[in-house]
Amino acid sequence: MTNVEEESKKFWESIEREKGGKVKFFTFATYLGESRGKQVSLGGLIYIIKNTVYFEDFEKENWFAKIFSRHQKWEKTQFSFDKKNIQEIKIISKGNALNCIGGFIDEAETKSLSKIFSALFQSVVQIRLKSTGSLFFDIMRDKDFLKALSQ
Repeated sequence: MTNVEEESKKFWESIEREKGGKVKFFTFATYLGESRGKQVSLGGLIYIIKNTVYFEDFEKENWFAKIFSRHQKWEKTQFSFDKKNIQEIKIISKGNALNCIGGFIDEAETKSLSKIFSALFQSVVQIRLKSTGSLFFDIMRDKDFLKALSQ
């Protein structure tokens, strides 16, 4: 087994111990923000354990920032939500997502992308929660993620 495979295996074993269950699905994702919130672009992992969806970001290597602003410290972003708290899931355009994050349109007004338009525009997954609003992700394997959510 290569060093990368060993590190990956150790990482997932520690996550499973910490969260108390087996990882059912994972993929890379970029968290774009929350409805009526601040736009961000945090690359990381989105994964499912039991009935909970988790997201955690990675520290970016930015040599330019390290040279000129040594005082800037990275803070890890981690959050989760219960699948039972999901009210609606839609594949929408990135423009729609950014407008919702910026407060220009309401989260209920976003439009699902048709298959034709999803081939032409960058698509984003909108997860509308019952309690807190919508979360927006650019998910690498979005169709597999949606399938895993329904299981």
